[in-house]
Amino acid sequence: MDKINKRLEVINNILSSKTQLSNDGVNLNIWCPFCKNPNKHKKKLSIHLEKLYYHCWICDKKGSNIDYLMTKFGKKIPQDYQSLFKSYKKSFSLFDDLEEELVKEEVFLPNNFQFIVEDFSTIDPNCKEVIRYAIKRGFNKHKIHILRPGFSSDPQFSRYLILPSYDANGNLNYYTSRKIDASTNDSFKYKNASVVKSNIIFNEINIDWTKPLTLVEGPLDLVKTNDNSTCLLGSSLTEDMILFQKIVSNKTKIKLALDSDIYNKTIKIANLLHSYNIDVDIIDTRGFDDVGEMTHNAFKDLYENAKKYNKNDTLLSKIRLL
Repeated sequence: MDKINKRLEVINNILSSKTQLSNDGVNLNIWCPFCKNPNKHKKKLSIHLEKLYYHCWICDKKGSNIDYLMTKFGKKIPQDYQSLFKSYKKSFSLFDDLEEELVKEEVFLPNNFQFIVEDFSTIDPNCKEVIRYAIKRGFNKHKIHILRPGFSSDPQFSRYLILPSYDANGNLNYYTSRKIDASTNDSFKYKNASVVKSNIIFNEINIDWTKPLTLVEGPLDLVKTNDNSTCLLGSSLTEDMILFQKIVSNKTKIKLALDSDIYNKTIKIANLLHSYNIDVDIIDTRGFDDVGEMTHNAFKDLYENAKKYNKNDTLLSKIRLL
């Protein structure tokens, strides 16, 4: 940490402290001297103070020679501190490094887990009820295949609908489970894998980053969406989330379909993505508690009539809160 703090001090001195340190204390954000945004307050180039690489989220310029980066400002790292900025390797892929940096938390599905598609004729009465619940929630044959829901005869997961998630390589990285009973003495309506959610892209295996990507709040909302969709596992999208970084890196167009009661959060996310030159359409979910409540056709209609986000929507959001 002393080395990181010293690097931070040196760069701040060179750039006259025109920097912004992220909450993680490792990524230092500065104005990009490559794309040269006219707004000098736009700090879109990030320097990783530990790994010693940099990347601009706008022009996609990247590298690992911090001294060269400083020359773009007409500056140089003082000779006494040159060794402090020696990169441990000559080339890199930004997101390979980001993924290496993540703690690989091993995830296991509940004991006795079975995919619905593989055991649709189960004779276990509780498991049969889970299948009925899935159908009631809108799972059709297609969605059963691409979302891979299942159930377990393990007492801890009895009468839970289980939705696993797989990363881009097909490895299990998360699961969520939902109690099917409307009222229950069990205090856990949901039981989820114990991993850091910001490191998870739910079912990235299903995502084509070159096509518009629909974002919803929870996994069960995905039952009603188009196929190129994922969920936030909550109601926030921030710069430190791997999902956000993949969107920006791939310049993926976004369709936002969050619950209508958090419209201000929808606008906040849209504004953040827009600041990284990401096109965002907002799907109007008013009239529904959440996307999961809609019919497939209702979602399709709203998807096709989504409206492009613009900065005026931020002002309208503030007016709504008055």
